[in-house]
Amino acid sequence: MRKPTAISIEYPGEGEIIDSPTYSFRIDAQSPRVEIAIDGGGWTSCRRGDEYWWFDWSDYEPGLHQAIVREAPDAGPAPPSGVRRFVVGRPERRAR
Repeated sequence: MRKPTAISIEYPGEGEIIDSPTYSFRIDAQSPRVEIAIDGGGWTSCRRGDEYWWFDWSDYEPGLHQAIVREAPDAGPAPPSGVRRFVVGRPERRAR
């Protein structure tokens, strides 16, 4: 049996304000598969790249949000990360 590994959300930071129309979560985990759940929704697979796991997020509403990550159930026994709370602000409109 494989030893559990730590898994954590590196970005966004706790309380960070996101003000862009798209965002990529960066997750640190040594796991064959990682999933993320945002605002208590269902688990969604993340993608691997540059030694991290990533989740590309868009079409979100302004306000308070939270995310949690875990190893996919078939990937191993690591416990899920702690809850990460962050804020989505309204992006400023650029003058044309």
